Amino acid sequence: MTIIARKDGEKFENIEKTDFDLEKKLQKLILDDQIMNKIKLGFEGDTTLVTLSRELESGSGYIDVLAIDEDGSIYIIETKLRKNPDRREILAQIMDYAGAMWDRFRDFNKFEEELQRHNLTSKDNQILSGKSLSKIISDSTLGFTDKEDTDNIIKKMKENFISGEFKFIVVFDELDSKLINTINYLNEKSPIVIYAVTYEYYSDNNLEILIPSVHGRDAELRSTKKSSGRTSWTLKEIEQNFEEKLSNHEFKMFKKFYKFLNENVDTMRKGKSKAGSIGPVFNKLCPDGIPRSFLTLDAGGSMTINYPWLKPEYRKKIAESFSENPKLKIDYKSRPLLNSDVDLEKEYLKYSRDQWSDNVDSIIEIIRKFI
Repeated sequence: MTIIARKDGEKFENIEKTDFDLEKKLQKLILDDQIMNKIKLGFEGDTTLVTLSRELESGSGYIDVLAIDEDGSIYIIETKLRKNPDRREILAQIMDYAGAMWDRFRDFNKFEEELQRHNLTSKDNQILSGKSLSKIISDSTLGFTDKEDTDNIIKKMKENFISGEFKFIVVFDELDSKLINTINYLNEKSPIVIYAVTYEYYSDNNLEILIPSVHGRDAELRSTKKSSGRTSWTLKEIEQNFEEKLSNHEFKMFKKFYKFLNENVDTMRKGKSKAGSIGPVFNKLCPDGIPRSFLTLDAGGSMTINYPWLKPEYRKKIAESFSENPKLKIDYKSRPLLNSDVDLEKEYLKYSRDQWSDNVDSIIEIIRKFI
């Protein structure tokens, strides 16, 4: 394609397409100029990406760019240009990266430490050097200055690492129809989300032009298995989702738990996860008078105790009360809850649907004890 352009008052000139010399140049544009933010990725609206690192070791190779969005979704971004002959092999490569990341960083504290160490020592990440994960987020274009917003993004990231949920962006200079078909199939028929982005690059007299195209977005829209972005739920819709997704016994226990919460809560928050969630707010337990839900019950089945969102004086006491019940004593990594290596200021403990539904009476008594 040829672009015809002119400056004010001058003649129209042809600007011919130019090849990128190196993948590194495109990586740098992604990191420094945030060019991925200038295109529409999700089908509901623009997605703002924040770069966390370049060339981070996944455990199966170096990831070109690792990024997140405002919902805490984790993006593995790879730039693969004409010198890469087998485009299908690239899809297998990014899956290897995801599997290795999931295995290596299920301990989220290890990920945070490795991210900060790598950015400090890598010449590719000078603009991120020395920043913690929370600092990268708070300094980013996401515009989150409230600590609760930052904490919530990190909480979602942690959940995504534990469950192994990643999104993928592969940047190509050109794509063939077979690979587009493969990406559309994966997006529509599986839980995997892959965006293929092509950039046409034009340069003339210090003017650089990038023309992006995004593939895979329409297939994601058609998919009935996933939902992009945040979803607004009513409490009635969330309750219906619980009924659809839980067994008869689990839903009976949910109704009992929900009745207790509704009768005692100061505010009931509606979460915006894929399945919907509820978050009871008890002002007495909230730090600094900021209304936060220390417990999240997700229609997908899990219950999370948000210890960082409790007043410091309540964290250990509530943890000890949960630990009195052997079935509630361990977290998702099967560590004893009160081991010395567990920092309750950073822990978001997730219980399975079996754990909370079989122990609703115990959980109700614990909450009643402190409110």
